Amino acid sequence: MLSSILATISHAQKIMSANDLLLIGTWKGTSICQVKSSPCNDEIVVYHIAKGAKSNVYHIDASKVVNEKEEDMGAFDYDFDATKQILSYRDHQHKVVWSFNVGNHRMDGTLVYNNQLYRVVKLTKTDAK
Repeated sequence: MLSSILATISHAQKIMSANDLLLIGTWKGTSICQVKSSPCNDEIVVYHIAKGAKSNVYHIDASKVVNEKEEDMGAFDYDFDATKQILSYRDHQHKVVWSFNVGNHRMDGTLVYNNQLYRVVKLTKTDAK
């Protein structure tokens, strides 16, 4: 029985791509407001990343930490450019672009809103193997 379970786990790990291993998991860090005169606030954030429905798409559930508890901020599907190691999301209607450089259990990114740098985000993968 145990050998069957281990074989299943081993097979599932082989199916995961290098991109999956790089991205999937829990990420925690800071999201610092760059427009001090806005309603934006500096935050501690947690991103839960899962494989998306399409190739090179990853689903991010984003939360901010308030009183030591996660509060949902929204969920979106991001595209991953494996060549550039960039995870990005664009919403043309709302003039929003999220972009993250990913590598070595770190994600450094920005939120550009209406062509203005709005946030700088620095994350570390908390469940890195």
